[in-house]
Amino acid sequence: MLYITEKEVDETLEMKETVSILREAFQDLGEGHSSVSPRERLHSDGVVLNSMPGIFAKYHLAGMKCYIAGKGGARFVVLVFDTRTSDLIAVIEANRLGQIRTGALPAMVSQLILKKKEQEIAIIGSGFQAETQLEGLLSVFDCGLVHVYSRHPENARSFARRMQSKFGVEARAHDKVGEATRNATVISSITNSNEAIFSRKDLGEKYHVNLCGGNLPMRREAAEDVLAESDIVVVENIEQALKETGEIIGFRKNYPQKEMIELKDLVIKPPSKEPDRSVLKTMGVGLEDVAAAYLVLKKLGHI
Repeated sequence: MLYITEKEVDETLEMKETVSILREAFQDLGEGHSSVSPRERLHSDGVVLNSMPGIFAKYHLAGMKCYIAGKGGARFVVLVFDTRTSDLIAVIEANRLGQIRTGALPAMVSQLILKKKEQEIAIIGSGFQAETQLEGLLSVFDCGLVHVYSRHPENARSFARRMQSKFGVEARAHDKVGEATRNATVISSITNSNEAIFSRKDLGEKYHVNLCGGNLPMRREAAEDVLAESDIVVVENIEQALKETGEIIGFRKNYPQKEMIELKDLVIKPPSKEPDRSVLKTMGVGLEDVAAAYLVLKKLGHI
């Protein structure tokens, strides 16, 4: 059994490859081979233990992301088993792994929905996960200008400077959310907000929005009209979305006639015509972590 460290993951896992393997994983899920189930949470004395299982049948892997969060911080690991032998192959430290796959998933979906290579990007949020949100989108799109908004303006300015230096793309911080989002064709939001940061009036005539922050019912990043006025609303797993996400819970309650698409179905049959307005609400599912773990193990020469 292998123990793989954060350092090894950081040196091994690349964004473009992660985007590709996530598409493979959801293709396999859509074809009825792989499996996934919603996150489970156990609570005790201010500590939350989270488990996220998934089976990536194409590569004979089953596993689980497991993480604990409490006053002492958070710790993340992915356990990986070989389905042919039932052997535990590896325990992989998964803070960096989770950051990369969280950026890769919306990039993969955005690329499926949007037909043009050239896009104007807006990032809402400037924390730990925001950097890989931008990295993922830049790995699949050409972008001359990145807009940045944070509820803390100085953080937005600092983030824009760092991203401009790191990725060589012009990045502009804005003090108002509408200034960042109105001309953007792809908007990725990753915050811990309990109240909607933007609404339909803050967006242009055409948009694709990735809602990537918050997997608790009280959290909301977008107002309900963003989803209600979209042609497509995508989630990884409807059962999990209706347990975890404020936007989706409200959307289903108030617009029961509007359908949501599970990601596996979108991957199997992407839209032939680009929708004018679309939304992805991503919560993270264990299949994504197992797929990313597969890449790490493959590149390290262990499978």
